[in-house]
Amino acid sequence: MAEQVNFDIASKRINEGEKAGEQYVSKLESIRESLADDGATGSTLGTMVGAQLKMTETESQYMVEAGLPKKASAAHQAAAQDVKKASG
Repeated sequence: MAEQVNFDIASKRINEGEKAGEQYVSKLESIRESLADDGATGSTLGTMVGAQLKMTETESQYMVEAGLPKKASAAHQAAAQDVKKASG
């Protein structure tokens, strides 16, 4: 099971977003390198379809991992605006 992160602290949200971005780029580079390393087989239909599926999976994972800190930040901003409105 994944490690739980406290999104109440802004620096934790930032760190998690940065980590998601770094992992995303690293995985995409790995997919690209595997295509380049395959030489002649790197352009076969099966290899290209497999790479596309890996990229789709990687992008989906990134959207979830980066989206959670963004959503938490938006919730904190909305709460801050509500407090601001209530205080006059």
